[in-house]
Amino acid sequence: MDLLIEVSPGETRAALVDGDGRLAEFMVERMGRESLVGAVVLGRVLRVEKGLDAAFVEIGAARPGFLRRAPDVHEGAAVLVQVTRDAAGDKGAALAWRPTMIGRYLAITPGRDGVNWSRGVRGRRERARLEETIDALAREDEGFAVRAHALATDGDMLAAEADRLRARWRKIEAAASAAEPPATLLPAPGLIETLLRDRAGGAVVLDDRAALAKTETLVGEAMPDLAGCLDFHAGPEPLFAAAGIEEQLDAALARTVDLPAGGRLTFDRTEALTAVDVDAGSAGGRKSAEAAALAVNLEATAEAARQITLRNIGGLIVVDFISMRDKGNRRKVVEAVRRAFRGAAVATDVLGMTAAGLVEITRRRAGPSLGETMLRSDDRAPNLDPEAAACAALRAALRQTGAGRPVLEASPWVIGALEGVLAPALAETNRRLGQALELRTDPGHDCFDVKLERD
Repeated sequence: MDLLIEVSPGETRAALVDGDGRLAEFMVERMGRESLVGAVVLGRVLRVEKGLDAAFVEIGAARPGFLRRAPDVHEGAAVLVQVTRDAAGDKGAALAWRPTMIGRYLAITPGRDGVNWSRGVRGRRERARLEETIDALAREDEGFAVRAHALATDGDMLAAEADRLRARWRKIEAAASAAEPPATLLPAPGLIETLLRDRAGGAVVLDDRAALAKTETLVGEAMPDLAGCLDFHAGPEPLFAAAGIEEQLDAALARTVDLPAGGRLTFDRTEALTAVDVDAGSAGGRKSAEAAALAVNLEATAEAARQITLRNIGGLIVVDFISMRDKGNRRKVVEAVRRAFRGAAVATDVLGMTAAGLVEITRRRAGPSLGETMLRSDDRAPNLDPEAAACAALRAALRQTGAGRPVLEASPWVIGALEGVLAPALAETNRRLGQALELRTDPGHDCFDVKLERD
């Protein structure tokens, strides 16, 4: 997978694309909505829930974090925790009791014992090559995990990373002894660092020279196997437009997805689950009803899995395939769904097909879904989230060419975002433009319009 990164005032957008240029995953880091996952915090226990074996912990965020399997703590106690999942809805961030120092090749959890191997380290020969080195590096007072990218390294790189991770932990311990809770002792890594650490394996293309320089420094210090992968997009057309990402992103935000043979997928989200309906549409041709249903269902499995991953849908997912009477065909569809999710980066479990022909899937929640990130959550007409639209407007303003005064006409919600949480991004845009972007509120505007005006 290649990683494309577009940096603009207010947000950083990243796309993972496969060898055919198809969008596989899309991530956004937006000003005011930065992820806290990975941050290590000295928190203060606000409330203990003995019946749940859990505690609510003040971590300096809008809502307390939730610490499961809390040890013997009491209200007011200081606890060292790590954020494992961001707050969502009315739920605070999920916390872990033992922080883990995560690198590209290794992960170390102080206070635990044993060596674990990532699912990505599958080959016996590759594992055997590393085992002697790992045995020499691992210590009894720490949990030691070997990540898939370790296969691209040698013993010296692994030893250097182990030293960096241990030094990071010593720094956290020293800071904790002098801090007053709540205090962040290790900030969460940004989107670019997280993707380089966890996902990068092919080319990494950025469109911002400052971001590229920081990335080159990070790679040189901590991810040497990526040294030859970095590239800069200097073309006249924006990176995502040149790669066809914008059109694919629009399609991923749509309710329906057309299948090549004429079928269709429809996605509907409720509070309890996400329902995916498979419709034959014009597919089938001269085949018998059973054969046509099987053909459409098998085609739908791969695209449904791709869309679930791309849309980052978590929780319970129910896929309503076209009804089939043959039990063997039903088993074929379930196995096809399982194959489609095999090796998924996010834990996914295909539970099977119910008597009514519904395939049930559970997928671990890994941050907000694409729809939650990009679309409005109220009952107005489906459209871009105001902050997403505001960032898109700033990109459009920076791409204007010619003489004149830049003017942005937009809905009150977009203007409000630019004058509120995204005010620093607007200031950066004005600096790059060399003049102020004039903001005009238009209550009748669905989104925004950017133009140049002459006096």
